[in-house]
Amino acid sequence: MAHEHRVGAALRRLVDEGVLTAAQRDAVTAAVAAEDAAARPSAGKLLAEIAAYVGAGLLIGGLVLFLEASWGDLARASQVAILAALAIGLALGGVALAGRASLFRTPTPTARMRLAAVLFALAAATLAGAVGAGVDDSGSDEAWVLAVCVGLAAAVLGYVALPSVVGMLTCAAFGVPCVVGVFGEVLNLDEFWVGCCLFALGMVWFGLTRAGAFIEDWSGYAIAIATSLLGAQWADLEAELWPVALTALVAVVCFALYATQRSAVLVIGGAGAVALAIAGAVSEWSDGLGAAGLVLIVGAVLLAAGAITMARSPRGSG
Repeated sequence: MAHEHRVGAALRRLVDEGVLTAAQRDAVTAAVAAEDAAARPSAGKLLAEIAAYVGAGLLIGGLVLFLEASWGDLARASQVAILAALAIGLALGGVALAGRASLFRTPTPTARMRLAAVLFALAAATLAGAVGAGVDDSGSDEAWVLAVCVGLAAAVLGYVALPSVVGMLTCAAFGVPCVVGVFGEVLNLDEFWVGCCLFALGMVWFGLTRAGAFIEDWSGYAIAIATSLLGAQWADLEAELWPVALTALVAVVCFALYATQRSAVLVIGGAGAVALAIAGAVSEWSDGLGAAGLVLIVGAVLLAAGAITMARSPRGSG
């Protein structure tokens, strides 16, 4: 809706400036409306997509129940073979749905592409399970760390082959435990350095998203904010102010990027980071109601100043 309003306002401005005539504006508006109508899926296609997702969920659920009932009786080789075969089947199903010609390029967001991306994500998770079962069944640190690293590699490959928001979320879901496992379990770093590594991972997400490496900026920024804030809160070194400083840095990065790219996720994440940083600083420096009241007053003043400034600016300005 907001996009349609912006298009309408731009066309009206072009008519007022004499660049377009009223008839040309109406023709462009009709053409845009026709394209939007053609892009909307029909009821039959929508129901078919929902049925496919429900069927996939039931298939996976039934398989999980079957394996749960007989998993303990299977040898390790059988467990690995089952999971590996399932991962290969899911990956091949994704390739068949998407079509080999659509891989490794920016796809058109159709129902088939979305379902194929989900199959690639499930294949990455299943492959990670197969590696974990094959390396060691005792639950050792090396087993799960290697499993999540392989899962991350498969998720990255799946996203490169078929860019999607689901693929981005899968990479993020494997990336966090991969960093924690490699630096915390394998390299035996303390929580402070593990938190710094997670924070650095969030900054990498910020940089890649700003560089246009992902199919959707909003999801890239959301993952970046969540990962960096997780790292900031993780880096708690004996009640020092490191979490506060790192959280404040997240807010600075969000607002700096918002100045050049008006994404609502950035301003919401920056505001949330500011709130977390102030709450952490107040809890470190004082524990009275006076500090909380001061924070409320400062917040109210800043909100009022920003609202007044925006109200006085021209309506068409950014």
